[in-house]
Amino acid sequence: MALHSSRCRFIRHGLVISLLTVFSASAHAASHSYTIYIRAGNLTVEGSGGATIPAWGYTDLANGTPKIPGPVVEAREGDSVTVTVFNDHDLDHNFVVQGLTTDTAAIAYGKSRQYTFSTPKAGVYFYRDTLNNNINREMGLYGAVVVRTADGSNRAWTDGPAFNSERLWVVSEMDKPRWNDVAAAGGKVDTDVYRPNYFLINGMGGFKAMKDENTYLDGLVGDTALVRIVNAGQFSHSLHLHGTHVQVLDVNGTRLSAFEWMDTVDLKPGSTMMIMHHFAQKGEYPMHVHTAQMETANGVYLNGVATMWMAK
Repeated sequence: MALHSSRCRFIRHGLVISLLTVFSASAHAASHSYTIYIRAGNLTVEGSGGATIPAWGYTDLANGTPKIPGPVVEAREGDSVTVTVFNDHDLDHNFVVQGLTTDTAAIAYGKSRQYTFSTPKAGVYFYRDTLNNNINREMGLYGAVVVRTADGSNRAWTDGPAFNSERLWVVSEMDKPRWNDVAAAGGKVDTDVYRPNYFLINGMGGFKAMKDENTYLDGLVGDTALVRIVNAGQFSHSLHLHGTHVQVLDVNGTRLSAFEWMDTVDLKPGSTMMIMHHFAQKGEYPMHVHTAQMETANGVYLNGVATMWMAK
């Protein structure tokens, strides 16, 4: 997913998601308003091993199906954000932004709830539905909040590391037969048994993600890319970039005093991270999760958590 700081919009899979954003006339704090709906629908994983999976998710389209992950909420340091969430699904749900909101109350079917929070610190934040013993989140109710520098510059934070391009990776997994199929049919999910068979990056399997211009990394030798990562799943995801090392800048909102060089970064469930990728050499190389099963879609390799990085 390519996030462009020069525009208040988010482009994903060729769709333009217009943000209801109100900026102040000055260069100081602005106010942003979003309207989000909770709906039932399906997620289609394309390619070998793929399937249509029953899902629940957030969407910013008044008459749209759920988006997985949900729409990106964007702001700058010091802004105020108001998110109004309508529950169009026949179960209780909520909307919690990790580190930014504390309201965990349920939104009943047909009702709405409003959340207002400030964004004092640039970074990436994880939002999700915290109800129903993680079932709601596993079904697809999760997304990201991206907070940029106060002046909108291409830096990880004000006076932080500079970059030429940026991406957002939301990784997750789904247990289709035991969780998604059962929950969608109104059955009782045995939460003691979780054996996911679909592993996703930005809601896609690897075959699609390796060709998705808003997911793969590309640039010229000498460029840098900032990658914001959210692990919306319930398993750890260890992401490995072939042929390169990255610098870890931030883990769960804590900026590292000395940026760590790694070729594999481990994200615990519910965690966030910001990394800097340096395009040091020409070529095309894979990025994949370092757990064999998680590289698959229902057992088919390499249609799990995978994409590419390419330098010219």
